[in-house]
Amino acid sequence: MTAEKSAGRSRPNAPPATASQLAEASGELVAMSFPGARRIAGWLFWVVFPVLCLGAVALAVHNVADHIGDRPTGIRGTFVVSPRTCVQGICSFGGSFTSDDGSIKNLPLLGDPRWHSRDVHHVVYDPNSVEVTALPGHWDPTPSVIAALGAVTYLGLVGSLALGARRQRLR
Repeated sequence: MTAEKSAGRSRPNAPPATASQLAEASGELVAMSFPGARRIAGWLFWVVFPVLCLGAVALAVHNVADHIGDRPTGIRGTFVVSPRTCVQGICSFGGSFTSDDGSIKNLPLLGDPRWHSRDVHHVVYDPNSVEVTALPGHWDPTPSVIAALGAVTYLGLVGSLALGARRQRLR
């Protein structure tokens, strides 16, 4: 029996089979594993993921806009990294902070764990915190930019597919 007869084309009143039904009947395409799987996949691909992508783009734009020209608040000074001390597998990293105006001297604070012992760094100390922020204190926009580019790429793909399907229907 041919794929057309098994898909129902031999009966005069039967609606024409879709391409995916013909592919399933011929054995070229395996049906999805549970009823409604195509509907769920369609909703995910055409609705849910694009909405999430729009949210990712909005969040990335908001993050970048909030951080442009933003400077860390606090007291500027220098931070001298002290040697790490490790007790029972837990290591502490820190050093001493001295403000530029001399009002704070040798205040023990936490630093960046990537810094090496006896390094001197220009930092900003926020009195509401126990750590220092390295100057220039720039925020790294890379994760936001990558998320936005990925989301825009997906939206471009979905838009291209939707436009192609629309053009094909209008022919």
